[in-house]
Amino acid sequence: MQKGGIKKPLIIGLGVTVAVVVVVVIVVWTQCAGMFSGVKPVIEAFMEAGAANNTAAAYACVSPQAATEEGIAEFINSNYDDIFAGYERLNISSFHGESSGGITTCDVSGAVIYTGDESLPLEASLVKKNGDWKITYIYIGY
Repeated sequence: MQKGGIKKPLIIGLGVTVAVVVVVVIVVWTQCAGMFSGVKPVIEAFMEAGAANNTAAAYACVSPQAATEEGIAEFINSNYDDIFAGYERLNISSFHGESSGGITTCDVSGAVIYTGDESLPLEASLVKKNGDWKITYIYIGY
């Protein structure tokens, strides 16, 4: 028997095991990332619609169980200067999503960035309905 003869199958077996684990992690990570990938664009669309004073477009981002179109119009009008004027982009810093019983939800926090790099804290909750993310809660400010 050659020296190191038993080590070779053991090393190959460990290598295959590590490769399988890496592939499984990549597949799971990709599926989870894909499941929650539409969250940020919905919040961005809501902010862009608010900045354009487009109530209908903003309401399209919101779950009908969370607010009425009239309520969204009032929210935009009464908060335009403080929340929507000068909107540039979002920075999502925390993300928690889960899927249970056929309902997929996501909570995010971060910051809304405005012209001149001013920012306000952001918290939002969303639910996935018929394949689309809808806002159920949004708070911008201190």
